[in-house]
Amino acid sequence: MRAFSSEVITALESSTVRLVTFASLDFVSGTIYVHDGIGTYTWGGHDWLGVGDFGGISSVEEGQEVSPYALTLKLSGLDPSLISSAMTEDYFMREVNVYLGILSDVDALIDTPTQIWSGFMDVMKFTVGADGGDSIELTAESELSKFDRSKNLRYTHQQQQKRDATDLFFEFLKDIQGLKVTWGSKNSNNLTGGTSINGTYTENRGIYAYK
Repeated sequence: MRAFSSEVITALESSTVRLVTFASLDFVSGTIYVHDGIGTYTWGGHDWLGVGDFGGISSVEEGQEVSPYALTLKLSGLDPSLISSAMTEDYFMREVNVYLGILSDVDALIDTPTQIWSGFMDVMKFTVGADGGDSIELTAESELSKFDRSKNLRYTHQQQQKRDATDLFFEFLKDIQGLKVTWGSKNSNNLTGGTSINGTYTENRGIYAYK
């Protein structure tokens, strides 16, 4: 079981459990704090706005395998101007966090909500002119999805210089392509691809010899 407080565990074990799901979405224009209930809850230094039946979130999947489980968040009944603003928002690979809260009989939070999912925004879909109003559907990938994404990095001097201009680890990497070395001999005649001049080997046919 997750690190729930004793008060939350007691509430979860009761015959009636009132759950509320919170989500924070870190857009460039500002982070949005919402929940799937009604009204506003304040915790963590933020006011979390309730979207009620206009909002929805798919089930949060977990498993024993190391797999990038995704989830979908949906917001409907939107004003068309909000759709227009959302279409120009820079959201890709920005952070999403989901929290689970427990409510008391007087609609108050029992302890601080627990984080149950963390990931990044991936694909946003828009529906315009639907019966229930315009809507936004956002698919978010978990942090494990990073393992499935190639960073397109190469083991080259040029790539390493972009990361750290003082790191010369790959500076001569290109020079050893096709190199053939006969180990166990100090005789340059046993080394293929170059000739020795005062102990320094020169390039021969694009291949360097090594001593």
